[in-house]
Amino acid sequence: MGQSPLGAKADAGPDEKKTAVVNILRAFFIEKGIKVKEVATALSGNSVIVRYVKFPRLTKNELMSTLATEAEPFIPFDINEVQLGFHILAEIVEDGQKKMETVLVAAKRDLVSARLEILQGAGLSPTIMDVDSFALENVHEKAAKDGAQGAGATLYLNIGHMVTNLSIVENGVTRVVRDMFISGNTMTKAIMKAFQCDAAKAEELKHSRGIFVDPAEKEKALADGDRDGLGVSQAVGQVARDLVAEVHRSVDFYLSQGPDRSIGRIMLAGGTARLKNLDKHLAQELKVPVAVLDPFAFAKGGDVVPEGVAPALGVAAGLALRQNRDWE
Repeated sequence: MGQSPLGAKADAGPDEKKTAVVNILRAFFIEKGIKVKEVATALSGNSVIVRYVKFPRLTKNELMSTLATEAEPFIPFDINEVQLGFHILAEIVEDGQKKMETVLVAAKRDLVSARLEILQGAGLSPTIMDVDSFALENVHEKAAKDGAQGAGATLYLNIGHMVTNLSIVENGVTRVVRDMFISGNTMTKAIMKAFQCDAAKAEELKHSRGIFVDPAEKEKALADGDRDGLGVSQAVGQVARDLVAEVHRSVDFYLSQGPDRSIGRIMLAGGTARLKNLDKHLAQELKVPVAVLDPFAFAKGGDVVPEGVAPALGVAAGLALRQNRDWE
């Protein structure tokens, strides 16, 4: 395993960032001596749409040949500007009609093309393009085979730098997928505003201080005059409240789909997952047990991954569990 910082300046243009990523990938494969050139990647964000729809029952080949027509009513983009994919979850009968419950994915072609250009520019052959939340489902499924998951569904919050992927996995199947732009960078900007500092200083404050959840801890900070700790906690806390409100919306939507549904636990992933006390804060606010994901817990040798890094590699671990043509 390995990870590399982007290396491009924050104000760098798209072409400069693209060149930086291509060079980093080339160097990484050389440094690690990796000979395999076929790779898996994943997308998320506002250019990716996931919908759960019920189509008339068709064969897989029939749906493939008519997918654009069948999918168009459910996609808020020009159907000619997206790449489409689907997976049939189950065949059902509804109101006497034979139907199939299907997860439908649409990604804007320019996003897909940009990712392909980077990978191909690095001399790699992209063979799998997934969605971040579905990659985490692979980790969930692998972990479930190695131990009990408990009652209720699992809600994943993959809190990345720019995007937070929320997904709810029920009996091994992802039932809700939503991308939110309340992320690690939102917290950094809140700290920058509170302290009138640059991004580098805000990042350092964010990761060194975190958020107060214990009243005694806050009282001690007040008594000690710990202005940095109090300021960071307040700034991060405001963002966390917005995040909690969005989680509540998604959970309410999920629970409304059936009387027997419940959330049994929340798993945090992404680079912000290990923010000090964030798991405790979310557990208090959402009244559900919260834990930080170790995507390598089931893997032999997984302990070589630094504890502080592992949660950020959840999507990468999920992609590594894919196999060529496993969609067949």
